[in-house]
Amino acid sequence: MTADQRILWDKAKQFDLDHPPSEYGFSIRLAKENYWTKSFTERAILEYKKFMFLAATSDMMVSPSAIVDTVWHQHLIFTQSYQEFCTLLGKQIQHIPSTHNREDFQKFRQAKERTTVLYESVFGKQPHAIWHYNDMYESLNLQKAKLKLRSFIIIGIGAFIVLTAPFYFLLRPLYITIGNPAFMLGFIFLAGITFLVLELYNRSRLNRITRQFDPESFVYELQPYELIYLKTQKLSNVIHGVVNELVKNKTIAVLSNNTMELSKNGQAESIEQLHVTSMLSLLGRTVYPKLMYQLVRKPLFGNIVNSMEAFKKYFNKSLKFGKLFYFNFSVLAVLLLLAFTRLTTGILRDKPVVFIAITIVVLAALIYLYLNRLTRLVCTKTIPGRYREEIVPTLHDKNSPAWRYFLLGSAVLTASLATLIDYFNNSNSIGGSGTSDMGGGCGSSCGSSCSSCGGCGGSGGGD
Repeated sequence: MTADQRILWDKAKQFDLDHPPSEYGFSIRLAKENYWTKSFTERAILEYKKFMFLAATSDMMVSPSAIVDTVWHQHLIFTQSYQEFCTLLGKQIQHIPSTHNREDFQKFRQAKERTTVLYESVFGKQPHAIWHYNDMYESLNLQKAKLKLRSFIIIGIGAFIVLTAPFYFLLRPLYITIGNPAFMLGFIFLAGITFLVLELYNRSRLNRITRQFDPESFVYELQPYELIYLKTQKLSNVIHGVVNELVKNKTIAVLSNNTMELSKNGQAESIEQLHVTSMLSLLGRTVYPKLMYQLVRKPLFGNIVNSMEAFKKYFNKSLKFGKLFYFNFSVLAVLLLLAFTRLTTGILRDKPVVFIAITIVVLAALIYLYLNRLTRLVCTKTIPGRYREEIVPTLHDKNSPAWRYFLLGSAVLTASLATLIDYFNNSNSIGGSGTSDMGGGCGSSCGSSCSSCGGCGGSGGGD
């Protein structure tokens, strides 16, 4: 890279795609539409700038990755910003779609190979997570299961009904020799051991699965507030942490009548804090539930929910998690079948069955709650645990307020804010996490991108 090119690259790198700032600016919109995390969005934008720099300084055709192309498509919509960026680069770079014929395929394949060589000669090795995957979630290395969890549950319930008769005839000779309370005590002990062994196995298995993620995966670059949502599954806890930072630096004053307002001291130090102070500036002196009601609808905070819920759904649809869920369901179904067979035996022999009937109802409820919890365990325990034990200790900013809040939870909240949070919880003004009206699923579009982009060269490009 020549001296002039270095100057140009510094200008390109500093170009702000979010200018002018807005509540639903470029990066926030990009993250929302693709269910990207904050750090991954920033990395993708940086790689897009590198690609555009190569397109502007090379006489040969260059081709983006699918993820870089997604950023490119988004930037084209922001026409004024795109024109300003091209003007800065000194070349009008056009995005030309591919016709997908054989000639184009060969041309774009060569362009991709050329881009890799050119990129590495200027910037070094291409980030694997951005240049070798079609979307953010491919870095998890998870094959999608062919059988959905819901379908398996329906099949499992059918199998449970079919196996009831064989189990009855198999176990009846044994059950008529075991009286109560011996059976009840033994069954409760067996159920307790079963849940304990499953819990230990599930945590170990989930830990092994997540260690097979690509080392450059977005999972290892999560922000503290994304982790707080993962761990607690409540957006309100994220906002509590941001507001707490502003209370601590005296940007927000908590008044004695359970209201709050902006003070003249301090200032916003992050984009999250800026969104809080901007909303509080509009509201004036207000109560915390009203502020919370507005903040949970902010796209910035909504992106945390969207990306983390998309990760959970993507993981739960994987074959590896599916097998784990199938195993848990089968083991617990057999446990329930043992109790149900005992109930059937008692009824047919005119024995008292009240206690075993109650046990079956309780056990069925516990199984439902346990399997539902299993679908969240990678979020609430596995990933946060990995950060707490392995990743956070290596970070240079591990003592920042956000990371301390992730590690210590409500223990770091100021007393005045804790009082407001109690008031907020008691008010029940938005209910639960306050995220029910925001949506969080990715559906079929999660992590989608234009995978057909070919490239650009000279004053034009193609996909």
